[in-house]
Amino acid sequence: MTKTDEILADAKKLGKKIKDHEIAQKLENAIHALEQDIDAQRLMTDYNRLTTEIAEKEHKGQPVEVDEKHKIAELHKQIVMNQVLQDLQMTQMDYSDLMRQVDQAISSEIAPPQPNPESKPKPDEPKGESPIIQ
Repeated sequence: MTKTDEILADAKKLGKKIKDHEIAQKLENAIHALEQDIDAQRLMTDYNRLTTEIAEKEHKGQPVEVDEKHKIAELHKQIVMNQVLQDLQMTQMDYSDLMRQVDQAISSEIAPPQPNPESKPKPDEPKGESPIIQ
C-alpha cells in the first residue's frame, strides 16, 4: 500500500514538472509583462472596479446609468486591444487546459469505474444486489 509521504513526494515532483512546463513558463512571463505595464494594470483595475460597482447596483435593484454602460464597454474594448492582456488571457487559458488534463489523468486512475448505461438489466431480468450496498 502506498504511504502518504510517497504520494506527497510524487505530488511535489509533479508540481516541479508543471512549473518547468513551457505553458507555466509562458504564464510566468505574461504575469511579469503585466507587472511591467502600468497601463494594462490600470485597465484591469478600472474594469474590475466598475464591474463590481455595476454588479452591486444590480443586486440592490438600482439602475445602471448609460454612461456607466458606455464606460464599461470602452474599458472592455481597450482590454481586448491590449496585447499584454491578450497574451495573459490566452496563456491563462492554456495553463487552465493543462491543469484540466492533469486533473483528468489523475482522476482517471482513482475514480471508481462508471456503470455502462447499456448494461442495465431488462425490466423482466432480476437486478441483483447493489455493488455498493451489500
